[in-house]
Amino acid sequence: MSTLLDVRNLSVVLPTSKGPLHAVQRVSFSVERGETLCIVGESGCGKSMTALAIMDLLPPGAKRSADALIFDGDELSQRSGAIAGLRGRRISMIFQEPMTSLNPVFTIGDQLTTVFRKNGKGSRAQAKERALYLLERVGITHAPQRLGQYPHELSGGLRQRVMIAMALMCGPDLIVADEPTTALDVTVQAELLHLLMELQKEFGMGLVLITHDLGIVSRIADRICVMYAGQVVESGTPAQIFGSSRHPYTTGLMCCLPSNARSGEAHLATIRGTVPSLVGELRGCRFRERCDLARPACDDDIALLEHPGGHLARCIVTAEETSLASRA
Repeated sequence: MSTLLDVRNLSVVLPTSKGPLHAVQRVSFSVERGETLCIVGESGCGKSMTALAIMDLLPPGAKRSADALIFDGDELSQRSGAIAGLRGRRISMIFQEPMTSLNPVFTIGDQLTTVFRKNGKGSRAQAKERALYLLERVGITHAPQRLGQYPHELSGGLRQRVMIAMALMCGPDLIVADEPTTALDVTVQAELLHLLMELQKEFGMGLVLITHDLGIVSRIADRICVMYAGQVVESGTPAQIFGSSRHPYTTGLMCCLPSNARSGEAHLATIRGTVPSLVGELRGCRFRERCDLARPACDDDIALLEHPGGHLARCIVTAEETSLASRA
């Protein structure tokens, strides 16, 4: 495999009345061709803002900076509009809520074919043929009739399938999926995840999946980045993250899983405290106020430390201490 996307020290700052909000802080990761990278973390940790920064879709006033944002060997971070020229054609995004992402006044067919033709992929007839093929490929029956329908005429599951088809219209190399199954019931979630995996193999795409659902991650990830308070606090393979996590926050997440609840206990484990404010000057480990293993050294900034097998963790606590604390 070759590196498709390489993100180095990506940061996003949002203006607020109380000062700058550091939504994303020096985040780095890479995605190989055909690889699934899952970015996980609780709400507000910066996952979606990271995706929007990659796609150059940040809200007005937001400022993005990066040491490098390399797509297929091409450095894009210093070139205005460079990502917009790839968006939809080589990089596509599946948004969290299709009802607010699809245009309510245009038919499904209009929206699918516009993506194809705007990127110079072919004629109107070719666009319609591609749309019909992809609607059927994503499991939508009666595809010719669906082209004439509007988003409000479809169920949530069907709208999300339309979003997947739209993302594939131009045959992109990379898909960024921002919690694409959050608003769907469990059965539809499983169907769509299976579909995404099939399509990824069929088209040889890289996939960045953003989610807070560790159950999903355990089934489809090749590599995992765990985010907390705007930073990547740990990254590695599923075996490393689920089997030998090195950051206390990641370990806390694992203890919160229903499958890890101790037999006989009437409640699930929780992580005490609250996420710190990201407004103003930030210093030290962002998790230290909630961590039972915190020490004076945690008041200083901590870099991602490398462990065997490419396992990275933003923590000075030893593996033995983390393991003992998780069993306490």
